[in-house]
Amino acid sequence: MKELLEQINQTFDNCMENCSEETKLQLKIIKTNINTLFQDYQGGESTVETPSNPPETKPAEVAATDKKTILVVDDSSIVRNYLNKLFSEKYNIQMASDGKEAIDALSEEEPEVDAILLDLMMPGVDGFGVLEYLAGRKLEIPVVVISGDNTRETINRAFEYHVVDIIEKPFDSKTIEAKIARIL
Repeated sequence: MKELLEQINQTFDNCMENCSEETKLQLKIIKTNINTLFQDYQGGESTVETPSNPPETKPAEVAATDKKTILVVDDSSIVRNYLNKLFSEKYNIQMASDGKEAIDALSEEEPEVDAILLDLMMPGVDGFGVLEYLAGRKLEIPVVVISGDNTRETINRAFEYHVVDIIEKPFDSKTIEAKIARIL
């Protein structure tokens, strides 16, 4: 079993050498989850499961409960599904695949969103477009940016808005769970 895991890890490493940044992120998340499952199988402790592909919850379809609501905005369905799996037991999750969908979810008179996990680099309306929208409407919803772009310029620009933290991709579940628990 250990040899098989080593072969799988080597295959992922080889694939990551020649792919886009988004594909690298997706492969790293999958690789981490495979290693976590192997640890679980071997008796190690871990709480992360391999992300499944549940049907995405559209903003208008979120069930009304006493749970706080997180809006997850990322153009990667793998990241959205991973975060949905990670948080769905404790929080209501709304998902948007781009900035336009996020703005649509936030355009209600009083949006029922308690926190936002926001990717910055997306096609069409990007994360900065969402931050501009929030600032323009004076919505003070805590935003945690999740981004692969960690340049000083991007970080400084993000903190001009109501951003409470920035998490660099690829991220681990414990870090992002701790950040969300702190703000909610």
